[in-house]
Amino acid sequence: LGRLLFMRDGALMAQPFETSRFELVGEPVTLAEGVGTYGMLGFFSTSNNGALVYRTGGGSAAGQLTWFDRQGKILGTAGERGTYTNPALAPDGMRATVLRSDAGKNSVWLVDFSRGTTTRFTFGSADVGDAIWSGDGKRIIFTSNPSGTYDLYQKPADGSAEEELLLKSDQLKDPEDVSRDGRFLLYMSIDPKTKADLWVLPLTGDKKPFPFLQTAFDEHSAKFSPDDHWIAYTSDESGRDEIYVRRFSPDATAASSESSGKWQVSYAGGHEPWWSGDGKQLYYLTLESKITVVDVTTNPSFLAGPPTTLFQAPPGQTTGVPTGDYTVDGKRFLFLAPAEQGSQAQAPFTVVLNWRSK
Repeated sequence: LGRLLFMRDGALMAQPFETSRFELVGEPVTLAEGVGTYGMLGFFSTSNNGALVYRTGGGSAAGQLTWFDRQGKILGTAGERGTYTNPALAPDGMRATVLRSDAGKNSVWLVDFSRGTTTRFTFGSADVGDAIWSGDGKRIIFTSNPSGTYDLYQKPADGSAEEELLLKSDQLKDPEDVSRDGRFLLYMSIDPKTKADLWVLPLTGDKKPFPFLQTAFDEHSAKFSPDDHWIAYTSDESGRDEIYVRRFSPDATAASSESSGKWQVSYAGGHEPWWSGDGKQLYYLTLESKITVVDVTTNPSFLAGPPTTLFQAPPGQTTGVPTGDYTVDGKRFLFLAPAEQGSQAQAPFTVVLNWRSK
């Protein structure tokens, strides 16, 4: 019998967990009140010897969009402080989408850097899972659950029309990227048998989706190369998240085969790959949240050089929950960083021994 720790209304909770059946049993109990948070992360940790540490005070999830250069130096901030996740830069680097949480529901908001404004983009009571930009910056594609299942929608970035349903199915879906030519939407779909898979939805023609990569492992966080001939993605097939690249054919009508080849880019763990605008570099986050870059060649075949660490990303980077993006020239990086809060900075750490007996 184990214990599951989670946050609820600023309190750190523990609930018995039956490991043999993967079921919660009994009622949750409160371990501590007023535990701090940032984004989706609570300020607590446990060890194998029964010790628990947590930090109280400044229990706020407020973050600030912050610009960094390639050395990790802060260049400035953008937008308002808020409870944000999943920032995504427009192709021109002048705007970004973020998810903003209110009463347990996420909605898409637009940050305009030139005007200094943050405005709401999606409305209604449905929850939004993620949002991305089309290659021309004219559309925003997102996943939302007005009917209960997270389906794929698109809406003009200027708000001139209502959202349009792109794909409805029984499986949970998340948009990953749109090809630069605007023909294909790459998305992640979760299947109980094959876990997280990568699918492609044609945005023209018959618009019939087809699998790109469907294995017994989790594949996610995928991005088209600028020429649309390659896809970088995250997979846990080695036992931990690593970055891989596979070839993509615009004329494909079936899943990517093993015979088409794959190339591993990271070798010490990685997630959230990004291509540079010229397709000559791949960026990713290590498991220690360090921004890393790899020089790549795609002609006549794919070849990756050794990884180079650029800088330590701000706290709060979580696999599958991106909190950063970059400009196409690879010179500026936009991350959600903890907002400066004096009370939080001075908050004490509390250590509890034998917490399982509480």
